[in-house]
Amino acid sequence: MRLPSVLSGIVSRILRGKASKEELQQFNSWYDKGIGSEWHIQDYKKRDKAQVESEILLNIHKATRTQIPKSKTKYSFISWKVAASILLVVGIGVLAVKTQYSTPSEPIVAKFLTFENLKGMIKKVRLPDGSTVSLFHNTRIQVAENFSENRFVRLSGEAFFEVKRDTLHAFRVESAHLTTEVLGTSFLIRNQPDQEEVVAVKTGLVKVFDQIDSVFMLTPNLRLDYAEQTGSVSTIAENDPVFSWTEDVLVFDNTSMADMIKTLEDWYGVKITSDINATNSCQISGTYKNQSLENLLQLIQYSIPLTYKIDAKNVSLTFKDCP
Repeated sequence: MRLPSVLSGIVSRILRGKASKEELQQFNSWYDKGIGSEWHIQDYKKRDKAQVESEILLNIHKATRTQIPKSKTKYSFISWKVAASILLVVGIGVLAVKTQYSTPSEPIVAKFLTFENLKGMIKKVRLPDGSTVSLFHNTRIQVAENFSENRFVRLSGEAFFEVKRDTLHAFRVESAHLTTEVLGTSFLIRNQPDQEEVVAVKTGLVKVFDQIDSVFMLTPNLRLDYAEQTGSVSTIAENDPVFSWTEDVLVFDNTSMADMIKTLEDWYGVKITSDINATNSCQISGTYKNQSLENLLQLIQYSIPLTYKIDAKNVSLTFKDCP
């Protein structure tokens, strides 16, 4: 049963001992006619109704920081007893009383768990629903704390998702300008600064929508490239390296030496110094799988005139003129 709104203010004044005689009569009239004969109390401590009301009343005043009037007059006895009885009607007597005496509650803020990967390795995270996320270099995800009920992920960087199917709880990933939604599938999202956002699908059906309500439906072997509020869907070419890092394959495609150095630093977690300059026109193309850094540099030497020195996490490269 709900307390009529017209009585909410009266309840507050009753609990503060400031209700007028007329207000008290109005409340008692409502209580006697609508409530008094409708409730029967069963208490495991074998207390009667008056004892239960008295204990509840004490708890009200502790929660609301009010004081029980010292006066034992019939007026105060009846008013406070009626106030306690309200709790028997509405269950937990916060009601208008709680809102009057408590500070406004803080807005509920969603809580997230953060997983981050820096350089030198691919980190795989297993989520509470059984899904897995492989984090590329310099990538961070935030996962809703109540993930089993709210399968929501925020992504900064690049990650490959293998989502366990759940038709009752959609799996959503929020990146810079896109939200990707699936029920159960495998796909990649690239969200790197100053680059197009990419969503590439390996298995299953993927729905992607942007901030202006454009919707893209992607099936296996399709990718979405998105920039400046415009998306382009295309077939993933056979030599497209979009999934290569998920299989520990490093791919260079007419890559400059400056970009190669940055890739090697991220891939192997090292610091590279070199004598490279703006006039260096060397480019490298090739596919390398499961290679150590030293083995890779030895292979690169076959196509690029360079020498190297490795000292733990520090690497120096010296370039000669390109042929």
